[in-house]
Amino acid sequence: MREAAYNNMRSHQGVTLVELIITIVILGITLASIMSILSSGFSRSADPLWQSKAVELMQAYMDEIIAMRFDATTPLGGGAIAGPCTISSDGQARTAFDDVDDYNGLDEQPPMLISGVTLNQYYSDYRVQISVVCAGTEVGLPSNDFAKRITITVTGPSSDQLQLAAYKGNF
Repeated sequence: MREAAYNNMRSHQGVTLVELIITIVILGITLASIMSILSSGFSRSADPLWQSKAVELMQAYMDEIIAMRFDATTPLGGGAIAGPCTISSDGQARTAFDDVDDYNGLDEQPPMLISGVTLNQYYSDYRVQISVVCAGTEVGLPSNDFAKRITITVTGPSSDQLQLAAYKGNF
């Protein structure tokens, strides 16, 4: 009888120290792996937010630029090509921009509306850079005189950049 009670007690004794240490090591390795996977996801979780804000900003600038004249000598609505394509700013203030060339070399942080209102509240960490080049042959036209490529680069808070390019024609 005593032997049966001893065998019954022995089956309910629990785990040994070695088994406990092995379990803790396995759990530690598993948790460390899970945390490294989660932390890499958390660090990039804001990307969609800044990217959508950057796209909105680029679209606003592009809409503004495309609405302008091809160059200083082109009448509103286009149609008159005065000569070879040139890129030259008139040296005027941002609020007086009236043709595509005026935007070449623009570098604003924080971004600004053409009315002169600075977008500090929502875009203080964003930088907008614009370049304009003669590019008619890039789109299959016989000469560079007929089109300009406008490239807008927005740098976000994490120093990542997005670009948007469009062509403005003078036909």
